[in-house]
Amino acid sequence: MDSDEGSELYASDVEHNYATNIFKESETDGLIDSYKPSFDAYFTHASSRTRTSANVFSQRVVPLSPEEHNAALVRASAHAYTPQVPFDSSSFKRWARELDEGFNLLFYGLGSKRGILNDFAKHVSRRGHVVVVNAFHPSVTVRDMLASIARVPGVQSTSTSAPTQERVAEHFASSDSPHLFLIVHSLDRSPKLARAISSLALSPHIHIAASIDRLNAPLLFSASQLAARKGSFFSSDRATKNVGYGWLWHDLTTLAPYTSELAFADRTSISGASSSRARVDINNPVSGPLTETAAMHVLAAVTAKAKKLFSLLAAKQLENAESSDVSEVNSAHSPQDQQHFGLTYDALFTLARDAFIATNDTALRALLGEFRDHGLVVSAVQPGTSGGEVLWIPLRKERLSKLVGNLDVDAT
Repeated sequence: MDSDEGSELYASDVEHNYATNIFKESETDGLIDSYKPSFDAYFTHASSRTRTSANVFSQRVVPLSPEEHNAALVRASAHAYTPQVPFDSSSFKRWARELDEGFNLLFYGLGSKRGILNDFAKHVSRRGHVVVVNAFHPSVTVRDMLASIARVPGVQSTSTSAPTQERVAEHFASSDSPHLFLIVHSLDRSPKLARAISSLALSPHIHIAASIDRLNAPLLFSASQLAARKGSFFSSDRATKNVGYGWLWHDLTTLAPYTSELAFADRTSISGASSSRARVDINNPVSGPLTETAAMHVLAAVTAKAKKLFSLLAAKQLENAESSDVSEVNSAHSPQDQQHFGLTYDALFTLARDAFIATNDTALRALLGEFRDHGLVVSAVQPGTSGGEVLWIPLRKERLSKLVGNLDVDAT
């Protein structure tokens, strides 16, 4: 027993002396930090100040204009590779059978489903009337859909106006009515159309095959509408019970490009474009986002004094942007954000009078009126003042510099 205890003491002494020697050697070598506990090393590292660079990507790379963005898409589509997902048209018979059994079909999956659904429309055209609705088109309304259905013989009443949803549902609920096949592309793009279709989907002789593209599209349908099924209970006296879809879901992944579906989309609304789709000012409505090309066309038609006034305002706006914080300049993406670099009306009038551009308030407002009408100059009430007006040009710093450079070249 005594020998065992002595051996234990001896082992602990050796271990303690060994650790002491290690720390002494490390102190002489300057490596004492390497033997700190993990939690001490963490807090030592976390207490040091993080260094961030002032070089922002948006500052180094000039954002694309709408014209440049569209040209880049055209070049990219010419070299794009589209994978092909095989599709067996024999599924058309199964889909038609499911429609006969009282279900409506809803197709989801990545890729455009427009081509396959149009082929399915040709397949069922031998069994009844077909109406194709392009819900992705921004101008398509519920009235347009009902007007197309009204062309089916027997649906249109004596009235010249389009029939109501209830009238269409009642017509196709009768036993002697023909079958109507309603093909809807991108149903999730138009919630109004989706709500209107819910009052038609349970009619016995109306069969719907629709597609959805967005991930959150199922949120358009309530649980009761999804659980609804067609049946003999359809009645005009119980209109509230005739609302639903009766979907049967099908995965129709094609990986095909959304060429037709995105034909009417605003390409400049994506992150990185220099303009926004929204109007820049409610008091100065413009038909679209301001571009360099549009600005050059307007400046080519104005007088020499108007060009000088525009150059003066642009130079002061660029000067304010240069003197501002880098992060503030980089975050100014929309036309409203450029207001921080604008010039007050009183300051602009003083500069214009000193430069002999406008000697009175009436002349200055006349010159600004031309730019306001075309959206080259926008204004807003200056915050914190009693009606003070601030003016600015709704272009990013890089685009405005390029535009001023072109004006200087034309002037010489």
